[in-house]
Amino acid sequence: MPPHHFAAFTSRAYGANGETFTYQDERGAFIGGFPLYVQHPRIALAHNELAVAVFHLAAPERVRNMTTLAVAGHFQAASEMSSQSNRYVKKAIVTASEAQALMAGNKPESLEGPCSVALEVTSHLLSASGRLPDPLWDACVEALGEDAFFGLLHSLAFYAWLCVGVNALDVPVPA
Repeated sequence: MPPHHFAAFTSRAYGANGETFTYQDERGAFIGGFPLYVQHPRIALAHNELAVAVFHLAAPERVRNMTTLAVAGHFQAASEMSSQSNRYVKKAIVTASEAQALMAGNKPESLEGPCSVALEVTSHLLSASGRLPDPLWDACVEALGEDAFFGLLHSLAFYAWLCVGVNALDVPVPA
């Protein structure tokens, strides 16, 4: 995919640059994880399609966004920690203290209900090898519903993939 087609697709998928988040700098160069995907056009298209699909899954926005912050914190993906926490705080999805706790690998004191169970699942899958224990699986399905549970799993896996990529590129924190 030529860069100008990627730019058009990105704009359709995420809105204008700076609207949802900043994905191009003042020179028009892609920032964040995007350079990784522009390098390989097939991956770029698949990545964007997957990002949009994951965004529209059944997982509640707060659950999905808290998972994103926990994953970014787990991988210490500085650019993602900065851009996503700023975005979620600005949109009042999480408080600044919740974002900081999640990125530090801690459970915010304010977390309860479905978000709490989703964070337990996320933390377990990021820190332990092997399968998700049945009691944790069952608790999450009960708290979120089956569709949202699978949405959580897809969000977690997608974001882990993205964080590995931005860390490999040593993507700087946006100014």
